[in-house]
Amino acid sequence: MLRLKPHPSVDRSRSGGRTVTARFGSLHRLPLVLLIGTAAVFLSTILCVSPGGPALAASLPGTLKIGVLAPLSGPYAAGGTSFVQAATLAVEQANAEGGVSGRRVEIAVGDSQGRVDVAKAEALRLVSREKVSALVGAYLSEETIGVMEVAAAHRTVLIVPVAATAEITDKVRRDHARYRYVFRVGYSLPQWAEMISAFLSDRKVRRYGFVGAGIRWNHELAGTLERMAAAHGITPAYSAFYSAGNPAFDPIAVAAAAASPDIVILGDPGRNSVSFLKRLREVAPALPVLSVGGALGDARLAASIPLSAPVYVQAAAWRGVSPDATAYVERYEQRYGAPPVGYSDTLPYDAVTVLVAAWRTAGSVDSAVVVPVLEFDAFPGVAGTYRFDAAHQARWGAGPGTLHGTFVRWERDGARIVFPPR
Repeated sequence: MLRLKPHPSVDRSRSGGRTVTARFGSLHRLPLVLLIGTAAVFLSTILCVSPGGPALAASLPGTLKIGVLAPLSGPYAAGGTSFVQAATLAVEQANAEGGVSGRRVEIAVGDSQGRVDVAKAEALRLVSREKVSALVGAYLSEETIGVMEVAAAHRTVLIVPVAATAEITDKVRRDHARYRYVFRVGYSLPQWAEMISAFLSDRKVRRYGFVGAGIRWNHELAGTLERMAAAHGITPAYSAFYSAGNPAFDPIAVAAAAASPDIVILGDPGRNSVSFLKRLREVAPALPVLSVGGALGDARLAASIPLSAPVYVQAAAWRGVSPDATAYVERYEQRYGAPPVGYSDTLPYDAVTVLVAAWRTAGSVDSAVVVPVLEFDAFPGVAGTYRFDAAHQARWGAGPGTLHGTFVRWERDGARIVFPPR
């Protein structure tokens, strides 16, 4: 009878949250055939112990893939393009730092077109055919709800950068077992409204107008903001929504000006926001405007807008907020020829950064191993340090211990940070 002597030398291979331990003794005495058979069984055990998703060991020797979903066509193509550019930059940075356990990371892109059915189909293609280890996206809330179902069915980690509807985290909270793979690095609607309310209060605003594209998160944001702002004694004077595909700006601009608000909040991340602002300036040149982020954070587009009254932009981060934020802006500008807008690019960059950091900490891309790491660890990013609550929502807000975002004001020579106080 052959016996393996215990030996101090121990090899541990980690997969699926378990530790597989093998002890080797005087193996030189065993027949070669038995050694080969034992090694094969041992290797098979390492590669197969994890049922929760693709193990890092199983991906040898190829690269690790992240599926990125964003609208590259349609009315939100500009935001979708910067979304993919930022994700690409984050992957390049990760590879420059050695990748994940020496393996390179790459992205596979799906054009969601701003449509739920297309977003779901592209997510399924990325998971099933491209064999991605995780998903980042989508862009609109409607798209992301659909993509969540694909991620849940395939037990694939999904990092949500910008979609803000409460339904995302509500699903995680109500059915954690099914949606435990979904995490949002961007701000939720209540967090968004809290930050806007704090800014409005700082600007001594008492009445505001809310105008934007007639998409799901905008309607939800308008209602949430009304409730949150009431605590500061701030009330809406006017609200209206235009079609993203065929907007009619004139009647809304005229009505918004006639309501005489202290400021107009422009809820549109797309380029339609620039066109609406120009029309509003024609009828109310002295009316301040706050953009919730997106196209109006683009320095190239901002150069074309009239500055007869203040134009503010909310962003997740901006040049000068921190050394990390400034370094990111400089890398982005060097790579793409223009600075980021601070929202639809910065948050996807941080989404990929957080995901890669979780893979490195877990020592695996297995969802069953990565999810607990995301739940309990902290992850530095451009906007600050990300921590997730029980609903897998990153902690943003106006209070201590949260990510605060920033508000800037466009001026003749560029943007100036005006809030929170530095």
